[in-house]
This record gives sequence, structure tokens and C-alpha cells, in this order.
Amino acid sequence: MAWLSSFKLGRPGYELTFDANPMQMPIGEAQICAINRVLSGRLKKRVFRTTFPTIKISSNWFPLADRNKFLSLLSVTDTFLSFQVRDDLEMQGEVNYPTDSTHIPLRGNSATLLSKALVAAGFASQITVSGVYDNPSYTGTNYYTGGSYDDASLVVTLGSAVSASVAHYCTYIYKGWLVDIRRIDYTAYGGRVDLFSYDLELVGV
Repeated sequence: MAWLSSFKLGRPGYELTFDANPMQMPIGEAQICAINRVLSGRLKKRVFRTTFPTIKISSNWFPLADRNKFLSLLSVTDTFLSFQVRDDLEMQGEVNYPTDSTHIPLRGNSATLLSKALVAAGFASQITVSGVYDNPSYTGTNYYTGGSYDDASLVVTLGSAVSASVAHYCTYIYKGWLVDIRRIDYTAYGGRVDLFSYDLELVGV
């Protein structure tokens, strides 16, 4: 279904719906890693987190009611926030290693951690696993068929056993990320009474 009719932001499971969708939403995704060169000059890279988003939302119009909703989220100090924008975001071929013949953990990232927070609060998972393959072309046996996913542990239970603890490639769909609000900037225009422009920055956990 692609973009949600209104984006959602708030406590996991208790998100606020914003009626005025943004004019633009630049989303940057990057790894958290350490990159250095050894004495031979060769580049070495150690990845600590494969992906996290930095999201900037801006619009030249939104009402006072939405301004009040935005600012109220700054008072949330006991949890990170759920940000949901689409129902068809997909992680393709995430490389993971089985812990035994029928279990394989997904990586802890801003998407899987949002789903974990939603389930912990009594709401439905946002992760839909669609495939686990033993090759990077995602062909042959889909070891997930008939399996399940546990949000609390981030572990996929496979529908059929794998034969070796080698790299497997996991694909799943999600709706958004667990995020932190870094800054809210907004401008009030006197001639427009209760209309504002805004810029909002979110960073994935």
C-alpha cells in the first residue's frame, strides 16, 4: 500500500497521527562502523550496526493542533518513539547465522527494535519475515516457509532445518523505525494566524 495516509509518531502502540503530511522527507541510512588503515595501507572496517536512519521532515504548512502534538512528544522521556511511514519497507537478504538447525536471529536495528517495543507493549509485530535462503541470489529452498518470528528475542524459527551454520540471507517487511527526536524547529507566520512551517529531525536507535 506504500505511504501511509498520515505518518505516525509517538509512544510504541500509542502513536499520534499527523494530518498534514510533510512536503519532503529526506531519509539517510548508514552503518555505524570503525574504518582504519593498517600499517600496510590496507583498509579495515568493523561494522557495529548495519543500518540506522536519520530522518528529516519538513513542510511549509501545518496547523496549530499538529504543532502541539509535536511539542508534546518532547516530554516523553521513558521510551524511544515509534515512527511509521509505509507498510512495505523491506530489508532484503540481511546476512545472519543460525544458532542451531532451526533458529536464526535477525539483527537488532531500528526496525526490529520498534517491533520488539510494540510487542512488549501488547501490540502486533511490525516484522513480516518472507524468506530465509542459503545463497545471496535468494533461490532454492526458502527455509522460513512454515516458520515463525519472536520479537522478544529477535529469533526466527525456521520451517525447515538448515544443514550448516553458514551465512543465511533473511528478508522481511517492516513499517518504520524506533527513533529519538533530536530537534523540532518551527516558524509561525503572523499573517497566517494558526499555520506554521516546521523542520523535524529523527535519528534511529
